[in-house]
Amino acid sequence: MLPETSKNLHDEQPGKAGAEYPLAIAIALKKDFGSSRRTIKSLERWTGASGRTVQNWLSAVRGPSGPHLVALAKHSPSVHFAYLVLAGRADTTGRDIDTAMKLIREAMALLSGNN
Repeated sequence: MLPETSKNLHDEQPGKAGAEYPLAIAIALKKDFGSSRRTIKSLERWTGASGRTVQNWLSAVRGPSGPHLVALAKHSPSVHFAYLVLAGRADTTGRDIDTAMKLIREAMALLSGNN
């Protein structure tokens, strides 16, 4: 607390930007890798983080720091996309178009009997 203004330096409010960061990263990691012991070991090797730290990421207790986030995004498309969504820079239309094109190809194959 500041003595002159009586204001807190760290005003952490629920719902503030970044509060969902650990959860988003945990969901992305589990989507790509699961949460097995093998996953924890792989994430340790890729990031240089301890096993306990990786477990904290997977359980959404904490999110990875900058260098760890970069290493995770290098190996996980879901982490990369989650970061872009959190930053408001995701191009979701590109993913939707790719998915739509795949579904159209599958439907055409079914209709033409080439399955």
